[in-house]
Amino acid sequence: MEPLTIPTLTTTICHHEHRTWRALCDSGSSLLPLLSTSPVMIFPGNILLTSTSTPSLHSVLTGPDFVPWKSYTLSHDEVVPLGNDGALIYYRVEAMRGDEKFRAICSSGVDGGWRMKSHQQTLI
Repeated sequence: MEPLTIPTLTTTICHHEHRTWRALCDSGSSLLPLLSTSPVMIFPGNILLTSTSTPSLHSVLTGPDFVPWKSYTLSHDEVVPLGNDGALIYYRVEAMRGDEKFRAICSSGVDGGWRMKSHQQTLI
């Protein structure tokens, strides 16, 4: 894979991150094709989900308790290259799920196949 320029990388990674949020507005299972084979997700409330955690990330995303987001807005996004074929994006998000407003600073790491390898949310 040819290394991306910073403007192209930023556009690509921002597009990918929006795809993940749009997927989560549909269903948890819609996110699965956008994830790497061994993703790590860290959420507020001491929640660490992986392919081998209990519960697993897959079971949480496909379980009956998953509630899709109604809407989201990303802002202040920045992208940092990670070698020739990966990147980290960090940003602020405001999202709605039911009547709950969610505000956080997030970061996501993607691999060269543009699959999410990690995601972390810190409430603000």
